[in-house]
Amino acid sequence: MSGIKAAIISFAHIHAYSYARVLKMIPEVEFVAIWDDNEERGRSAANTYKVPNYYKDLDELFKKHKDLDFVIVTSENARHYEHVRKALEEDVHVLCEKPFTTNIKHADELIALASKKGLKLGTCFVMRHHAAVVAAKQAIDAGELGQIVSVTTTNHGTCPYKEAHWFVEPELSYGERVPLKPDDKRYRGGCVTDHTVHCADLLRWILGSEVAEVYAEVGLNIRKDLEVEDNALVMLRFRNGVQASIDCSWSRPEGVFPTWGDVNLHFIGTQACLDVESFIQNLSLATWKIGRFVYHYWGTDVDYELIMDFIRAIKEDRPPRATGWDGRQATEIMLAAYESISRGKPITLPLL
Repeated sequence: MSGIKAAIISFAHIHAYSYARVLKMIPEVEFVAIWDDNEERGRSAANTYKVPNYYKDLDELFKKHKDLDFVIVTSENARHYEHVRKALEEDVHVLCEKPFTTNIKHADELIALASKKGLKLGTCFVMRHHAAVVAAKQAIDAGELGQIVSVTTTNHGTCPYKEAHWFVEPELSYGERVPLKPDDKRYRGGCVTDHTVHCADLLRWILGSEVAEVYAEVGLNIRKDLEVEDNALVMLRFRNGVQASIDCSWSRPEGVFPTWGDVNLHFIGTQACLDVESFIQNLSLATWKIGRFVYHYWGTDVDYELIMDFIRAIKEDRPPRATGWDGRQATEIMLAAYESISRGKPITLPLL
C-alpha cells in the first residue's frame, strides 16, 4: 500500500477541522472526499481543504470510492454508531471521534464487526500521543514513582456550544433524553459525556488496570440556560487499588479564558510524585486586535500523531494505539458516572 485514500464523515465535531488539516499535511494521504448532511458546512470544508468531492448521500460516497482506505468519523456523538457501522460494512478502516459510542452494546457490535472483517477500528484518544504523557507513562512503567497510590486528573474546558450547539442537545450528544437524576430538570449529555473519556482512557492506559468502581457528583450549572450538566467530579477505584479523580467540567468561560482548557495529571507514588500539564507549552499573546490575552500552543501536534499512528497500523497490520475496545471501556466509565449521579451511590463495573 503506497498511497492512502481517506475521507471525513461529517464536520459536525469541531475536531474535524484539525483532522482535515493533518490529512492535507501528509504526502502519502489523498484526502478524496467529505460527507456531511449539512450541505453548507460540507461544501465549505471541501472548499477550505481543497477536497475534490463533497457528498450529502453517504451511500454515494462509498459507491464512488471503492478504493477508500479509511475514514475519520466526526459526526455528532449519537450518530457514531450508524456511521462507523456503515464504513465497516463497506470494508473501510475507521478512526472514530470520542466518545466512541454512547451505548455499550453498540460498541460491542462495532468491535465484533471490525474483528470479523479484519479491519482497523480506532478511537481518537489523541492524548495517548502527547510527548509529556508518553514520558510520564515511561517513567511509571520503569518504576520511578514506586507504587502508584492515587491520581488526580482534570480535563477542564470551555463549553463548545457556541461552535457546535449539538454538544448541549441531549438527543445528539447522548443519543436520548435521559434525566440526570431525580428532581433535576437537566439531562445527560454534557461535560460528563464530552470530557470524562480522555482522562479515563489515559488512566487505564498508564496504570494498566481496569476500573472497578465509579462514583460521581454533579454541581449546579454554571450556565443556567443549558439542558445538560456543565460541571462534575468523577472518582474511580481501579482493580489494582489505585484511587483516581476526574474533573471533567466545562468550567472555563468562553471568550475570556486564554485557552480552551487543559488535560492535567497528578500522580502520587510511594517514591515520588509526577505532574503532567499537557498544554503548558504556549506563547502568551495580548493584542488590541484580539482584545484579550490568549495562549498559542506550540507543543506536540497530537492530531498529527494520532492519524500517523492509524496509518501505520493499517500498513503494518497492527492495532492502533487506542482501539475500539479502549473507546468502549471509556464509554462504560462515562455511563457508570451517570448511573452514580442518578442513584447517588458508587457503581460497580463492568456494567454488562
